[in-house]
Amino acid sequence: MDQGVISTFKALYTQHIMEQLIEGTDGEGKPTIREFWKKHYNIRKAIKNISDSWEATTQQNMNGVWRKLWPECVHNLVGFP
Repeated sequence: MDQGVISTFKALYTQHIMEQLIEGTDGEGKPTIREFWKKHYNIRKAIKNISDSWEATTQQNMNGVWRKLWPECVHNLVGFP
């Protein structure tokens, strides 16, 4: 069940990190990639990325993995909260 959720979460987490890495190192006068990892990326940013990645996991993704395990609990109502 969790293979789909874990792979989606890892992809979103990696995307967040890469966006921060590019933003933090792209341009003149910015730190190198090594300096970014040593001085500018910390536990607070990692926890924020974890939170953002989990929030970005969609209901469709969760329904897809639950459908395989417990199909009775998944409703295919599109457009309704």
